[in-house]
Amino acid sequence: MLICDDDPDIRKVMRRTLKGYDIVEAGSPREALDALKEAMFDAVISDYSMDSDADGLDLLQLVKLQQPDTIRFLVTANRDLEVVVRAVNEGAVHRYFLKPWNDEKLRSALEVLLRGRNAP
Repeated sequence: MLICDDDPDIRKVMRRTLKGYDIVEAGSPREALDALKEAMFDAVISDYSMDSDADGLDLLQLVKLQQPDTIRFLVTANRDLEVVVRAVNEGAVHRYFLKPWNDEKLRSALEVLLRGRNAP
């Protein structure tokens, strides 16, 4: 799993939520793209708003193009409906979670998608 968030504390909490999975952390979309060049990921979980020139939705759109089988989650404190509409319309995300997220719901949604992806 690749976690992309510019806040190290959020990455730490997400790592705890996803305990048991192999986690790679990125502090920016650029770092995440570098990691994607090095490895294939089962899932990418990204914040929307980061201190960079690209947002998390831009990142997940690139993930969709580069690794189309990768599960993509957007996690954000941004409650702007336009972000949700853009995420759905662009097909860049499998799930959208608001911060603070519910650990059980996020983990459960991830596990369901992982199982479905690996089904015959």
